Amino acid sequence: MEEDILRAVERISGRLSRDCYLDLCRMVEAAIPCMPGNFSLEALYPAAQQGSGKGRSALTRSLSRAADDVWLNGDREELARLFQHPLRDKPSPKDLIRALAMSVRRARTSGGVRYHVLEFRYPRRFAIVGESGDPPTRLIVLISGRERAEAEQAAERLSREQVPLEEAGERLLQTGELLPPVQTGET
Repeated sequence: MEEDILRAVERISGRLSRDCYLDLCRMVEAAIPCMPGNFSLEALYPAAQQGSGKGRSALTRSLSRAADDVWLNGDREELARLFQHPLRDKPSPKDLIRALAMSVRRARTSGGVRYHVLEFRYPRRFAIVGESGDPPTRLIVLISGRERAEAEQAAERLSREQVPLEEAGERLLQTGELLPPVQTGET
């Protein structure tokens, strides 16, 4: 089971130790390739059954228990974020699977890194902050002896080039700089 799926379910879940959540994860995993389109639960059951060893009716009951437990004992604010609007009624198992699958797929495909500048007033210094993905990962690099415009240009270039956080950190350790020099084409 992929960790990002487990984390997505964990954020909304009630009592995560319940067996029904593992079945929910299996269904979400089977649904991700169908996103952003539609799917039928019937088409997802075979993949989920392989991992669980449960029959179709047992799996259906398990998914209903997961939806009930999320609604009764889970994090309602996180559930509203998942569905991107407040919920008045308990979501159906299919709606819950679809929302989780879309969320995981979005996180996997966006994978973008955003860099921005953070300013400290006393003494006046800047930091470049890089943030990415799910789970949220952050790199903060304090830079000295630079003007704000120079720091903003570096952050904009890092974002434009989508430099992974790990690579930016390695560059800093190896060369003392976040970015390699700009190639001007001159020899």
